[in-house]
Amino acid sequence: MMDNPADQVLIDNYLAGSNADFDLLYERYKRQLYAYLHRMLPGQHAVIDDIFQQVWIKVIAKLPVYQHSNKFQAWLMRIAHNMTIDFFRRSKKNATVSVDNEETLIQLPDCREMPWTELCMNELSNAVANALEQLPVEQKEVFLMRQDKISFKVIAKIQQCSINTALGRMQYAIKNLRKELDALY
Repeated sequence: MMDNPADQVLIDNYLAGSNADFDLLYERYKRQLYAYLHRMLPGQHAVIDDIFQQVWIKVIAKLPVYQHSNKFQAWLMRIAHNMTIDFFRRSKKNATVSVDNEETLIQLPDCREMPWTELCMNELSNAVANALEQLPVEQKEVFLMRQDKISFKVIAKIQQCSINTALGRMQYAIKNLRKELDALY
């Protein structure tokens, strides 16, 4: 038996009746999926949990028609992306981004050595969070997925666009974030 079977093997075995193989697939991707939803819907824990569960229910329902030519990770994230966009459409309001001291989008230096810097770091964290709120959804999504170290190839599949479009969205996201932050400082 393989220690780390391929997604395709796990899916085929699950469809043949092995719930243990689905459990392995779930364990492999649950953290990444939850992190993605958490970044797209910060502070909305009930909504995140609901969408997380709905994504896995949809995955189970759609696995019989899943095509192995697709990468499972991209397919899973595409389902999550669509459900998140549906949530935004239903709620008809923009999601807000909150950045706690422990969940910053950038690496901040340790403030314990110089306590006065903690105030500056909190201010910077809030500024980054506010600038991120101003981005269009596609740019924000690419930026957040790259923070999770998702490749541009997978991002392009999730957003159903070319790699060049995904790269362009990232470039515009960085440019727009810089412009927002430059205006503050």
